[in-house]
Amino acid sequence: MKSSDACLLAALLSVSQVQATCTPGTRETISPDYIVEYQCNWLRIGKSHTGINSPTECAALARDAGATASAYHPPTKKCVVGREGGTEKANADTYYMVKVQEDEDEEDPFAMTCEEKEACLERETVLKAELASSKDQLAASQAECDSSRPDSALLKDILQSNCPSQHTKYGMVAGTRYRFWCGRFHEPAGQRESHSTATMEACVKLCTSKPWCTMVLHGIFRESCQLYDRKVKIEATPPQSSVLWNSAVNDRA
Repeated sequence: MKSSDACLLAALLSVSQVQATCTPGTRETISPDYIVEYQCNWLRIGKSHTGINSPTECAALARDAGATASAYHPPTKKCVVGREGGTEKANADTYYMVKVQEDEDEEDPFAMTCEEKEACLERETVLKAELASSKDQLAASQAECDSSRPDSALLKDILQSNCPSQHTKYGMVAGTRYRFWCGRFHEPAGQRESHSTATMEACVKLCTSKPWCTMVLHGIFRESCQLYDRKVKIEATPPQSSVLWNSAVNDRA
């Protein structure tokens, strides 16, 4: 075979090989940030390199050079790293590799306009102010409720020790159970302490505050409170009666 025929045969074989392996539109990842798309029989003028073994190696050279295109010629193992803005032209037997540009984020069609954002921020400011006001009102209401609790407890204690409605009845005053007698009382002599209190409720609370106290007498027409440590059964009916004294006995005895 003549040498010219051999060269022609080799050239035909190389062309057929490129056409068989170079598929336009095929993509290859050279590195995570450098993906190329193959085109065939095309190149961009640029810097040539020799002794390159594959299209992938050629594309890697372009990546390292910061270029976006390269062309590889298998028969000669040459690689052309395309120059940005360089001329592009047809060239047989080449792999032409172009970096795939990342798609820019498309604008959100439902994104708020500047006016809508401003209105939203204004509304948020108003809502925060309303929330703060509501919290202040709640705190004030809670404080008012807390302040009214002592008054409620006092009223309850007064009702529990009231005469004549509580006559012979049991009632809880300041956490201690008493039996109340209106106009009736046990022997008044021998009190352990005497105090001046305006109400039966206050007199009973004095008794409750003293662990030894078991009985009280409270003046109906005068602010007199007498405390006793006498052991008297809470069930026992007082033998004496008078319009001067009301009495109460607890179950400490």
